[in-house]
Amino acid sequence: MIERDFPREDIFFLSQHGQRIIGYDEIVTPYPIQKYHPRKESSRQFAEKILAHVFSFSPLPFVELHCGKTVADPLIELFNQHGIEYRMYADGVPLGAKPSAYGRLIEEVQNIRKLKEIQREKWHVTACIQHRTPQEASRLVTDYADRAQLYGVEGLFRELKDLLGSYNQKQKDEKKAMKELETVLKLEDAEEELVGFLYAKKTVSDLLANLTEYERLKAKFGKSIAKFTLYLLKRDFSLQTENRISETMLRMQIALLK
Repeated sequence: MIERDFPREDIFFLSQHGQRIIGYDEIVTPYPIQKYHPRKESSRQFAEKILAHVFSFSPLPFVELHCGKTVADPLIELFNQHGIEYRMYADGVPLGAKPSAYGRLIEEVQNIRKLKEIQREKWHVTACIQHRTPQEASRLVTDYADRAQLYGVEGLFRELKDLLGSYNQKQKDEKKAMKELETVLKLEDAEEELVGFLYAKKTVSDLLANLTEYERLKAKFGKSIAKFTLYLLKRDFSLQTENRISETMLRMQIALLK
């Protein structure tokens, strides 16, 4: 019960000696050993006392019983008569085997708690995925990749890590292409005639939209046009990988919510 964070004020120990109902934090000393097995009438009286204790709560509680048959049998009979909801733990387990039975119960509780903690972590990671950018993906891999197996998304983290490696390389290629373009432009387009034409071009489609103008400038600034075309392609590769990163992070969010 402590393992389940059960409220201590709702935990009571039952003692046949003096028919006592002992609060969790009460100190009992000495605790005598009863020499004789209690008679049925005594057990019945104790059960009635426990029933009265249960009826002192409002509303009536759901009762968990962790006790032997001497206490449980007459008490369960009264609970059934008066409509008290209860659950008997380790029912039918011999006294000597109860420690093992409760050991298994505690292990189950710990496993459930661990699963709940992992689920909360998964929700936290899901909340961290907001814009699905490469920068966000990089932080995600750095902070949570070592726990990916616990979350059941190890494959997606591995995919994201590979995509980030590819993206970083494509970013380097894009920057290199831009530097090469800038160098050639300085040599070929000193009066910046071409720069004005290239300024608004974001894709190869944009570049070829006006074929007449494109052909005229290509004849005059062949190297610069070639370098700019290469830059646009490198940029498209970066954007394509960026989109794949975003898509993978979306799939990760979906997987983490399951």
